[in-house]
Amino acid sequence: MSGVVAHQESIIHSERYGELRLSDNQIIRFDKGIIGLQEIGAYGLVAIEDSPFYILHALHEQLSFVLIPAEKAVEDYGFNIDAETIELLSIESYEDVVIFLIVNIIDDVLHVNLKAPILIAPNQRTGCQFIIHQSDYPIRLPLTGKEEN
Repeated sequence: MSGVVAHQESIIHSERYGELRLSDNQIIRFDKGIIGLQEIGAYGLVAIEDSPFYILHALHEQLSFVLIPAEKAVEDYGFNIDAETIELLSIESYEDVVIFLIVNIIDDVLHVNLKAPILIAPNQRTGCQFIIHQSDYPIRLPLTGKEEN
């Protein structure tokens, strides 16, 4: 056999989004789950076409979140990741992580949660929700869009 590698494809049948087709590299393990949902350990991460948003959908449950990369939502957002989280994500440096913010709609206004971002290490296909203790970031910040430089 030649050097051809067969890529597995998974399909999520989402009541909200229809059929979501995922390649292996879009499946993210959440070994500690997401706060309040620790029993759900695998999600698919799908970009929403022509937008900065992503869907994080549980592989085997009808549960999903809308995410936006932090860099597309806020400026000067930063925090320290503890050694336990670095180990959980199997990363070697902070640069190995993409920071996403959970988007909520409150009174027809998009808000992001700066206090508890979703950290994803794409190369390791691992993720976690991280609570920031050393800052007074809000749980609900209206998403107004970054000014273009």
